Parts: sequence; C-alpha cells; structure tokens
Amino acid sequence: MNVVGVVAEYNPFHKGHLYHLDTIRKVYMPDAIMVALSGNFVQRGEPSIFDKWARAEMALHAGADLVLELPVCFSTATAEIFAESAVKLLLESKVVNALSFGVEKFHEKELHYLGKLFADEPISFRNILNEHLKKGLSFPKAREMAVVEYLSAKNINLDIKLISGLLNKPNSILAVEYIKALNKHGSDVAILPVVRRGHQYHDKTLSKQYASATAIRQAISSQSQDFMDKIIPHLPESTVNIISREIKQRRRPVFLQDFETLILYSLRRLRAYELKNYFDVEEGLENRLKKAAQSCGKLEQLIMQIKTKRYPASRIQRILIHILLNIPREMVEGRTPQYLRVLGFTKRGAMLLKQINKNASIPVITRASQYKKLDLKSKAMFEKDLFSSDIYRLAYECPDLRNGGSDFDRKVIFYNSSK
Repeated sequence: MNVVGVVAEYNPFHKGHLYHLDTIRKVYMPDAIMVALSGNFVQRGEPSIFDKWARAEMALHAGADLVLELPVCFSTATAEIFAESAVKLLLESKVVNALSFGVEKFHEKELHYLGKLFADEPISFRNILNEHLKKGLSFPKAREMAVVEYLSAKNINLDIKLISGLLNKPNSILAVEYIKALNKHGSDVAILPVVRRGHQYHDKTLSKQYASATAIRQAISSQSQDFMDKIIPHLPESTVNIISREIKQRRRPVFLQDFETLILYSLRRLRAYELKNYFDVEEGLENRLKKAAQSCGKLEQLIMQIKTKRYPASRIQRILIHILLNIPREMVEGRTPQYLRVLGFTKRGAMLLKQINKNASIPVITRASQYKKLDLKSKAMFEKDLFSSDIYRLAYECPDLRNGGSDFDRKVIFYNSSK
C-alpha cells in the first residue's frame, strides 16, 4: 500500500487542515492517510481544546483513514522531541512510505540542508551553539544564530537570510525536525510538503477562510454567546457538528487556566530537588518554580514570574504540564514510542490496520485493557496516557463527567465514510 503519514494536533480541525488532507489525496493519490495525533495535552504545554476522541473523529470525517495517539510524554515535549517521536511512531508501523506536512513556503534545498545539519550536528556547529546557549538565549534563538555563524564560517552557498527566516516559522521549524528525524534514523520515507493557505500559525484574526487554530481557539476562549457564529466559516461542517455535540453533552472546551489550582498545588507539594526530576528543569529553574509557586495565586502570574529569554512561556508551560501529569524526565528523553494506540479508523483504515498488525515492530493497542500485556517500560508510558485522560476530565464543569478510567469506557472510533 502507498501510505502517507501525517503528524497533527488538530486543535481543532479546521479548513486549513482539510486543505492539507485534500491536497494529499489529489496530488499524491495514496491508498491511505495515517495520522499521529497528539492526545489530551499538546506541544505548547496546554490541554487540547477538545479531547483526543473528538479530534480523532474530526480527522476521520475529513479524510484521515487511521488515527494513532502520540503518547502524552512526547506530545507535550519540545518541537525536536515531538517531531522525532512522532516520526518514529509512524516508522514503527512499517507501512508508511511518505510523510506530509504543511509549510509556510517550501524551500527544498534549505530545509533538507538544515535537516541533515541538525541530524549530523558537526562538532564545530555544536560548539557554536553551546556558546550562544551560555549567553542565556532560548534554544531556538541560539540555534538560529549558530546556523548563521556556521554557514558564514564554512562559506556555504545558501541564502542565510532565508534560512534564518525558516527557523522563525513554526511549521518550517517542525518540517526541519521531521527531515532531521528521518535523516537520523536512516529512513528513505519520501517528503510530501504542502504549502499552507491563509493566515500564519500564530495569527489571531478570523478574517480569512483559512484561519489559524490559534485564532479559532482564541474565539472559543472568549466564551461570547456568538463564538460559534464566528468560527463556523473557518471549520468543515463535520467539525462544527462534532463541536456542537461535545458542548451539548457538556464536554465544554478546555483551557490551561482550568488546571490553575492543580498546577499550583503540584508545585507547592513538591520540594525543589524533586522538581529536578522533570524534563527541562535545569540551571536552578527548580528554585524559581518553588519561589513563584509560593508567591503567586494565578497561573498567568506564575508563568510571567518564571519565564526568561532562555525559558519562554511555552517552555514553562510544557514543564508545568509534565509536573501536573508526573511525567518523568527519562521517559521524555527516550524519544521512543512503545506501542501504537489506535483511536479510530475508516474502512480503508481497517485494511491498513491489518497490514500494521502483520508488520509493526511494536505492539498495536485497540482496547485500553490490552496495555496490561505490555512490558514494564511500555506499560508505564501507557499509564501516563490513561492518567492524562483522567486529569483532563477534571476540567469539565459537570461532576458526572469527571470520572477516572474513561479510556477504558471508550471504543475505537469506526467511521463509515461511505454513508
């Protein structure tokens, strides 16, 4: 089978995402599209606005054939780890032969050069990068400056200004990380880029057809009575129907603010040395976390007090989510998914799943109870996914929806696209 893999959050699924999947179908004509989807918590260190089941259903209605869950320990990690672990997940299925992603603009030569440079990481480049990190710069900024300096020193014939620009655009950064991961693991999987339409990744306006997920989430978070009217033009009809159903069933949109008390409690409960057990807590950051937790009563205030040039708000939020979910550092640093958790599939996806069951190099999980047969390391990872679902549900206003063990009550979604 000719299978295209996609890494996504779909937070929520909008017309830009639909354009991506439609373009894959029309241009590359695959037999199936397989999506590695973030679970209930996402890469910016936030909860997903709707849960993983709703977003998996959105993807299936819009053209995905099989949706797998990216373990929460990776879906809430840095862009580098997020991308590498997602690529590994797709590769472990042993059926994906192409990877598609959205980019602001496709500069093939520059993206492939950066992906290889970061995969190989020559000693001279690493030394330059470390020098910039010692100055207190954030990793993305330090890496951008290191690339510029390295290219200049090596007199490499590439457009330095263009490359610098690529390393400042979220989708291009992820594209580089995907290519880097494929290089790092010696994969011959093809690259299928799709140029984004409409607003940029972080644009907060809703004036165009292809609005960003950021703008859509902001409109939803306003809690205004007409927020649905504002976002409907930017969403596929199927997404609108799913969102309407979720809200009607009292599974309202979830935001980081909903976990304010739980996060403050977690920080106050733990001692400073215990905070060092979490990924990215280094260079004395544990002391800043403790101090801020004692003096702040609001989450926004806490983040503002902790963040620095080296530790921007998104990095702090990821750390807070890891603390909230008690995700140990070593689990994140492993960068290796231990199983393929199926969230949903179509008829075509069912055929693909048969191939995966025959070929995959890691276990395939279609029922939550199957995790009990995993080895200890895999089981520990899966239990974090289960726990993240239980914590996520605490954000619901209706007490009847806050039960634990919810993943055991859910069946894999089957969407019959021929109806």
